[in-house]
Amino acid sequence: MASGRPPPNVLLFGTGSVGAVYLYELLAAGCKVTAVCRSNYGQVAEHGFRLTSVRHGNQQYRPTQVVQTIYECQDEVFDYILICSKAFPGSVPSLAELLQPALQNRPDTVIVMAQNGIMLEDELAQAYPDNVLLSGVVYLPATQTAPGVIEYPEMLNLLELGTYPADATAPAQAKAHDFAELIRRGGGASEVHDNIQTARWTKLVMNATWNPICALSLCTDGEFLLSSELAFDLVWKNALEVISLAKALGVPGVTEDAARSKLKIAIDRSKNGTGRANSMLQDVRQNRPFEVEAILGNMVRLAKLHGVDVPRLETLYALLKGRLAAQMIAAAGKTP
Repeated sequence: MASGRPPPNVLLFGTGSVGAVYLYELLAAGCKVTAVCRSNYGQVAEHGFRLTSVRHGNQQYRPTQVVQTIYECQDEVFDYILICSKAFPGSVPSLAELLQPALQNRPDTVIVMAQNGIMLEDELAQAYPDNVLLSGVVYLPATQTAPGVIEYPEMLNLLELGTYPADATAPAQAKAHDFAELIRRGGGASEVHDNIQTARWTKLVMNATWNPICALSLCTDGEFLLSSELAFDLVWKNALEVISLAKALGVPGVTEDAARSKLKIAIDRSKNGTGRANSMLQDVRQNRPFEVEAILGNMVRLAKLHGVDVPRLETLYALLKGRLAAQMIAAAGKTP
């Protein structure tokens, strides 16, 4: 930090596994971080987080401040709001409404979205047009195994950032570089992209393939690839449907070569006899809602709108909606 300047003040919204790792990195970078903790509030407020990590070592740490709702810190002015919560389009209250206490009449606060899926930015861009909005794509295979207990068993760590819209002002572009530098200073990795939608759709090649397949099969990515001779063919054909849709929409850079590079991560895990439970599989295992609309639903609707045939993705979407409905029925204590 520059001499005499106060440390960046960050509000972290969403302190699951990914949020907890970014919390550690931002604290290591010298930031003040207020963490909004909901399901894990009691544990974090009393004990903080315990991180077991190949990249960062074994760490015990606490946020600068722990709150259960943003209303508890609504009088504080934040330099950044980092959103690591799951994306549920159409939820009530909306994400924009949940963030309102920290953003009302605060045009200098930068919003950083680190969420899976597509078509997520418009809601916040319309609600807070005077705030810089950064869209982020996350590669960080961590798991919260118990409240406040984080396992992060790989070196993989990347936050890809870009402004929304891509042609934002030069000061907005500078904010993307500033936040990326904070992540790097804290021991993570971050890159700034001219057009973040290329990175977001390239990640979607993985998300729209591995998340539904693993959630429905209850396999990790590596386990699924080893499960049958048909496994990779299904994965690859799903990826090709995402690529064809991106091409029809004019999203640049979402190519078969890019898909092969991303899918190699799971292929290497299968060769090593390992695998990772992605976010949707973790949610299914713990009977939590999962991001079916952000990851698959929005894509299927775009495909219908533009006349692109995506039969495998439509099938996975329908099956995931069925699994989600079954979980909700079970959670309500009803018999289907």
